[in-house]
Amino acid sequence: MTLIINLLVLIMGLMVGSFLNVCIYRIPREESIAFPPSHCTACGARLKPLDLVPLLSYIFLKGQCRYCGQKISPRYLIIESIHGLGWLAIAIGFGVSPHALAGMMLFSMTLVISAIDMEHGIIPDELSALLLITGVAYHFLSHEIGFLNRLIGMAVGFGLLFLLAVVSKGGMGGGDIKLCAGIGFWLGFPGFLYALLAASVIGSLVSIGLMVLKRKGLKETIPFGPFLMLGFLLIYFYQEPLLQGYWNLIMKLYE
Repeated sequence: MTLIINLLVLIMGLMVGSFLNVCIYRIPREESIAFPPSHCTACGARLKPLDLVPLLSYIFLKGQCRYCGQKISPRYLIIESIHGLGWLAIAIGFGVSPHALAGMMLFSMTLVISAIDMEHGIIPDELSALLLITGVAYHFLSHEIGFLNRLIGMAVGFGLLFLLAVVSKGGMGGGDIKLCAGIGFWLGFPGFLYALLAASVIGSLVSIGLMVLKRKGLKETIPFGPFLMLGFLLIYFYQEPLLQGYWNLIMKLYE
């Protein structure tokens, strides 16, 4: 039974991943995610159901439009694959529970926000608003954190990033500030601070790696949104074991 459930989760994850690709393409262009129906962005041909089968259609068509032969961005294949495997990993690791289902939704939002920020350097306000709204809805379904604590986390998230933006003179974008308000509400306080620390560590390691590989220069900026969302997910799923591991490491260092 568990195998069947996991298989269904994987299939659903791939299908939702296909829809997320539409969101990633259309939202930053301020286009409707519902109309017109899926079509080739090069020739405008409306795609048939067989053209929309996750993963398989891309493979069978060899990454090209069936109608005009235009190459299809590998991002479509990558997003669908990561999303399907991500949902499967959450289902295997946390089972079917409100916490896991909310985590799946957050994983989906992470992919959309990260892809848009990496490609366009923006975090659309509607996505930050959606993160906050879903956080409020989830609170009334699962009282894991007190509402006041969530409000404090939201205030700290918004205020701290706003202060960093002022100090850095624009080094931190407005999209990051609004995004952190939603993250702060979801995680509360001090959960948000843990997420920000995790994001900073991951971002620093990636930046150093890119500089070592000479893919980025010292003065080039890297979107911070993806790291914020990764830090968010890590704390959402693993706050207790991460904190325990951290303190165990500190204790060993001072022994």
